[in-house]
Amino acid sequence: MLPSLSLCLLLLGADPPINDKELVEAWLKVSLQHAQDCVIHPANSADEKFTMLPQAVFRHSQPVRGDDIGAVYLWVDRDKRPAVLGTTFAFTLQDDLRSVVHEFHSLANQPIEAQWRNRPHWQSPVPGLKWQAVPKAPPADKTAMGRQRQAREIMRRFQAESIDHKGSRWELRLLAKPIYQFDVEQPTTVIGGSLNVFCQGTDPELILAVEAQKANDEFVWHYAAANFTDYALKLRLDDKEVWTCKEYSASQNSPYWVESVTRERLSKPKEATP
Repeated sequence: MLPSLSLCLLLLGADPPINDKELVEAWLKVSLQHAQDCVIHPANSADEKFTMLPQAVFRHSQPVRGDDIGAVYLWVDRDKRPAVLGTTFAFTLQDDLRSVVHEFHSLANQPIEAQWRNRPHWQSPVPGLKWQAVPKAPPADKTAMGRQRQAREIMRRFQAESIDHKGSRWELRLLAKPIYQFDVEQPTTVIGGSLNVFCQGTDPELILAVEAQKANDEFVWHYAAANFTDYALKLRLDDKEVWTCKEYSASQNSPYWVESVTRERLSKPKEATP
């Protein structure tokens, strides 16, 4: 569980909390507030805002490349279908000064726009995912439990790796459970699916969505991959390469965007009055 929603005051020059646990909890509050201050919606419908889930779907940390503290959040549309996955995290610049980073990827099937603290922040003028049918997959089960079982079986057929800036390869770890599962109450084009991540350590690097989408009067399993890293990525299905992504292709006007937005220090906790 994330800590309470109250935000630590951020004042330059203040001392950090006194131990690691308090430090992590304090920066998680900062991460949550940054995410809550984001408003994301379809580009042609500012009033139809996506809903941010109240709890983080995953804890973000990066023991391999840094000392990041943050969490991963999900925004969904009116059908509870994933629309945007985002992480806000902080890493040390110097002493107790940290850079707070926003990283987003659109999962929506339409252009979207985002504001942060009432300012234009990021937009994706094109859909965020490109879907492909899962080969040799059965038709989607008629029950939610059956579809969840099928989705897990499909996910076990995938493998992924990242390639860093020096050409070193990292075999990525698929989380044992989806970070999100959903079922549409009144399905038209989609009946349900799940959102999964491949990680380096506990840092999500590759997003893999699996959905049962309507095709020829039945719901058929599809998948779509998305990058969540500045490294190059490769995805295999049944040991056959089916998707690749070149290193660092983020843009403020594209489905994937990452940028340092603030530099912050934590305020020193107030001493209790005798």
